[in-house]
Formats: sequence, C-alpha cells, structure tokens
Amino acid sequence: MDTTPLSGPSFSRRRFLQTTTVTAGAVAAGAALDLTAAAAETRPATLSFTAATNGAATLAPSGDRIVAEIQNVLWSIPREGGAATPLTTPELEPTRPQFSPDGRRLVVCAYRGGGFHLWLLAAGGGAPEQLTDGPWDDRAPAWSPDGTRVAFASERGGDPVTAGPYRIWVIDVRDGQLTRLTGAAGQSGPGQGGAWEDFDPTWSPDGTRVLFVRGVVTATGTLQTSTVASVAADGTGAVTTEHADDSGAQVMTPALSPRGRLAYLRTTPAPAASCTLVVDGAPVAVPGDLAPAPPRWTGDKSLLVTVDGTFRILRPDAPGDAEQIPFTAHLPLDRPRYRVKRYDFAAGGVHPVRALHLPALSPDGRSVAFAALNSLWVSGTSGGRAPRRIVRAPATRYVLAPTWTPDGTALVYADDRAGLFSVRRHDLATGKETVLAEGGRVFPALSPEGTRLACLDMSGNLVVRDLAAATEKVLAEPLGSGGLPGRPSWSPDGRYVALCDRGRLNQRFREGYNLIRVVDTTTGAAKLHAVAPHVSLADRYDSGPVWSPDGRTMAVVVESALWLLPVRPDGTPDGEPRQITDEAADHPSWAADSRRLLYLSAGKLRLLDLADGATRTIRVPLDQRRPRPADTVVHAGRLWDGTGDRVRDDVDISVEGGRITEVAPHRATRRPAVRRLDASDRTVLPGLWDSHTHPWQSTYGGRQTALQLAYGITTAVSLGGFAYEQARIREAVNAGALAGPRLLAT
Repeated sequence: MDTTPLSGPSFSRRRFLQTTTVTAGAVAAGAALDLTAAAAETRPATLSFTAATNGAATLAPSGDRIVAEIQNVLWSIPREGGAATPLTTPELEPTRPQFSPDGRRLVVCAYRGGGFHLWLLAAGGGAPEQLTDGPWDDRAPAWSPDGTRVAFASERGGDPVTAGPYRIWVIDVRDGQLTRLTGAAGQSGPGQGGAWEDFDPTWSPDGTRVLFVRGVVTATGTLQTSTVASVAADGTGAVTTEHADDSGAQVMTPALSPRGRLAYLRTTPAPAASCTLVVDGAPVAVPGDLAPAPPRWTGDKSLLVTVDGTFRILRPDAPGDAEQIPFTAHLPLDRPRYRVKRYDFAAGGVHPVRALHLPALSPDGRSVAFAALNSLWVSGTSGGRAPRRIVRAPATRYVLAPTWTPDGTALVYADDRAGLFSVRRHDLATGKETVLAEGGRVFPALSPEGTRLACLDMSGNLVVRDLAAATEKVLAEPLGSGGLPGRPSWSPDGRYVALCDRGRLNQRFREGYNLIRVVDTTTGAAKLHAVAPHVSLADRYDSGPVWSPDGRTMAVVVESALWLLPVRPDGTPDGEPRQITDEAADHPSWAADSRRLLYLSAGKLRLLDLADGATRTIRVPLDQRRPRPADTVVHAGRLWDGTGDRVRDDVDISVEGGRITEVAPHRATRRPAVRRLDASDRTVLPGLWDSHTHPWQSTYGGRQTALQLAYGITTAVSLGGFAYEQARIREAVNAGALAGPRLLAT
C-alpha cells in the first residue's frame, strides 16, 4: 500500500514555464498573429441538442433524473424526459459523471486548466470543487459504496522522462488522502511480465475490492485489454483476475450490479469499429449504435447506456424494449464576428516571400542559408542585399534543410531528385556537388571535424555515416511513431549527438513529452532529459536542442519562446533553463562564437547577440511572382460540373487567366488558344478538395503534392502542420516552383 497526502494547488504541465514570466506568452502571441482579424464583437446564439455524441450519463439514486454530458456540459434531465438543465459551464469540460451513493454530489473527470483531474460538485449544480491536482492526469472516477472514497486511474507515481503508466488509486474525499492500489513494489498480478496499464475502476458491492481493466503492452507496442482484474480496496495483497475475455476485442468500462453481475463494453478498432455490451460474459444485442460510454447499473436487472446519441435504460435480457429518456438541451453561446480570410488566387502580381524555411547561420555569422520557393538561398546578415540562389529543385521535387560545413565553405542539404531524399554537399565557390548519403536521408549535420554525417532515415532512425570509409550505422531507433524525431546536433567534441524525440508516457493514451535525447556515438548509449519537469520542447521538427559550439548550453524552443539550457559536456542539464526572447521563436541556429543566435519570429529573421541582449532583424528582399497560366481550351467528350446530376456532352471549356470563362458546345472553328487539350474521349470534372491533409514534405518530398495533382486534387486543406513549411509550400505552388494543389492552412 502506498499512501500519500494530496498536494496543494499546482500548475499544469502547460503552465509550468509560464511561472518564469507572465508576459512572454502574450508578447509571443501578439507577434505571431494578425490581430486585425480577431473578433471585435460577438452575437448571441442558442444551439439546441436532442442527442449527445458519446456522452456518458448517471442515474440519481432516487431514480427521478439523470445527469449527462452533452457538448462538454453536464445537464440534469428528468427521468421521463424533457428540458435539460445545465449544471456546469463549458470551461469545466467534464466527462464521466457519477452520482454519489447518497445522491447529493457528483464526481467527474474534467479538463479545466489543461489537465485531467477529478472534481466534485453538488447534484444541483454550483461551483465545482477540485479534488485532485498536479502535473499527472487523473481519469475515470468511481464512488465507493459508502461514499467516502473515489477510485480512479492515474499516471501519478510515474516519471515524466521514462514512463507514467496508468495505475489505480483511491482518494478519500474527507481528507484528500491518496492510496495507490496497483503497481506498488512487490505486488504480484497477471500480465506483469512486461509493461501494463490499469484503468476504468469500479467497486465491488461490499466496497472491499476494486475491479478494473488490466491491459498488457504487446511486443508491437499496442495495448491488449482483455482482462478484468481486482485488488483489495486498501491496496494490500495481489492483483487477481476476475474475468478474461477471449473474443480478441478490447475490454473497457466494467461495472458491477448490486448483486455482483459484471457488465462491460467490448470494442474493435477501425475500419471495422464496433462497440458491444457484454453482461455475465455474453454479448447483448443492443439495437442501434452503442456509444463507448460507461454502462451504469440502475439496479440488478437494468443498465443506463448511450445509444444513437440518446440515453436509455435497458434490461440485458430484453434490450429491444429499452426505456428512452428524450431531452432537449439549449446551449447559449456568443458567436464571434470576424473577418473571413480571403485568398488571392488571381494570376500575376508580385508578393514578398514570407516563408524562409529552416534558416542556418554560417559559422562566421555573416551569412544565412535557407529554403524558399523550392530553392536554397544564401543571404548576408547585414546590408539588406538580395539573396543568392544556390540550388533550384525541379517542380516535382523538394529541397530541404541546409546546414553549413564547419569551415563555412559549403552547404549540406537534402533533396529528392533521385526519388528518395539524398544528402548532398554543395561547394559555394565552385558549385560542385557531392552525394554524401542516399536512400532516404534527411536533416543532415556534419560533425565538428567534418568527417562524419549524422542524419535521419525515413523510419526516424538516427544514422551516423563515416564519410571517408563510406560506412554508416544506425545509432538509435526513434522512441515512437508519429513523425520523425528532430534535427541532430553534435557536441563540440564530436562524441555526442542530441536531438528531440518523443517520450510517450504510456500506451493508454497518446500523451507524452518532447524530450532531449543524447546519444553517445562511441557506445550507442542514450539518455533522455527534460528541459524542466513535465515540460515539452515545442515540437519535434526544429525546436532544438541545438548545441552551442562552446558546449555550455543548448538552445531550445518551449511554449514558443527561445530558451538556453545549461548542459555538461555529455549533454546532461546543469541548471535551470533561461528564457531569452519575449517574442515567438522558431528554428534556432548558432554562430561559431556561441555568442550570436539566429531564429525566426513571425516570418522575420532575428539575430540575437547574447553578450548585450541586442536583437535585430535581418532583411531579406525576396519576392515571388505568380505566373499567368496560358489560355487554354479543353475539348471534353463529357463534362460533369459538380452542381447536379446532369452531364453535358461534347463541350469546350475555355480557361483564361487561370479561371473558367465559358463552357459551350464544341466548335472546331473556335478561336485559337495558346494551349488546346483534346479530352474528347474522356469525362472532365472539377478539381477535388482534400479536406484533411498534413503537409509532410520533410518525409515524402515533392511526391506528396505531385501525387495530389495526379489524383485530381486541386485544393488541399491542412488541418495541422508546421507553420513555416506550410507557408513555404503555399508560396512555392503559387509561384509555379512546386507542382501541387492550392494549399489552405491556418
């Protein structure tokens, strides 16, 4: 048994570093956003709901009403149905409500403040009371039968760097005392030969044991949940198996009736996703779409479940005769008035380039290399002269991530002209190019002596290549999936390589931290470090760590600001991080003197002198020109224009200035056009929209956008990507430098 008192109020993991400066976040946001487009006013509106999406519900012990989650709000609904009364505000974001046995209180898991914690509130509403806090997530609360304790699943007790698996805990609501029930040293139980997760607790009717789901992490890293286990409510003794589901599906949300009948949900993943209610070991044929919300016993013979967005009370032996609880919930809101973003698709015109991608400061601090318009450029750090184009990629290829050789005479970069990405060295004096690595290698970094190359392969492995011997070895595999790790950075003595990698806390959810990973190139041994406890690097793309040439610090981006982390020669943190910018910062790089530091802020190159704290903007006069497409006539054998079910045969489609100006019956004598396309034996239709894409050119190269065009996609909408790369792609496509669809992105 592990018993600890509950700590006092603390900051969430999102807010940890904000305690250092309260102004940095506001300044950074103001620098990065166009505030003229912000909402100047709002207009009231009311939305009405008669169904809930995956909402959980709980029946009052009196049986006269339920409390349910609908649109992140808790509502009280009469048992006979009717108007729903809100109990909470949307800011709480509560889920999985459960009445206390006496019906006077509710316990919920809520996301208020940026972390999942347990909250109590009066059954009739009112101000919620926070029950748990801290940097760890606490989920799935369950009242004890006597109403004095709440069991829940939590990462607490884990390590933010190594792992924070879910275990079962109990909190006494009278004094806040915490007791750990599972995962204690020396406690035996099923599935403990490797990693495991415990979650979704529920109590035995007599309150002496807590049942829960135990999931085992398989060799492939997935979580297999087929066991309902139990442990003594005081945390003593072994964990025992109560039920094993042999269906091959996943088990979740067990519940025990007053007489001990076991109900749970059995789910399967997409593309054949399903959710099945199981009672006494047998599936129940519930008509409709059963939501993965906890079933709640309303006695020994009936359960409250969510089906087709409605709340129903059913008997497992007669699921088709369920009692439905209809409701109408009216949710008032303030709908902001804002200026709709307008895109200029007109041909012609000159626009300044804003996306200077992955800039790198030269060793002498006098030049900057960067990618823009699908080319590599070098610009001076003073004088404001136009940059010099070094490499131009074909429109169906992609050029990426320039870095400098230690002597500053050449650039090392990656491009995919050979199909997969290769690493090349470009001599700035002669223009001579040498291939350093092939077969899908990105984000190159030369060692300080220039004889070894560190880079990533397409699986995210850290690869080190001996350039003289033409041999390479995989130094470290990535810690997880979900994109490549960050760019490698060498220690000054050439022994260590640091990069950002994903430290996944557990296999229950996809949460974790972007950590500093330092790998010893002589032994392959790796160590993980956090910038600060429960703090992430901003992303795994190019937020550091970037080792200073003198080896004393690493530059990192955290919560959009630039920080310096003191480190020892082996990369171990050696002090508290220090914030050095009050504006948004991305893509840091050092000069050889370890005094000057380059970064991007709101589309501008900024050069910081650490000696006096002075920062100046490096002006890069570079424009993009959108070419005017040739006037074109397409002879279509058949045209479907996307506006209905009518098809037009044998027509001419005239395109002028990139826009369709006329669709008319085909005439062989139609006035000549610069370009004519004969599609008389084909069907022509409007370009397609890819409404959910993620630009991932740093892995897929030019083929991602080229393939979109090949499939008829002429407009793509990014729902998440790296800001500078998205802007770079958009500008390159607009300028005709990259083959791809129009990209709409935030």
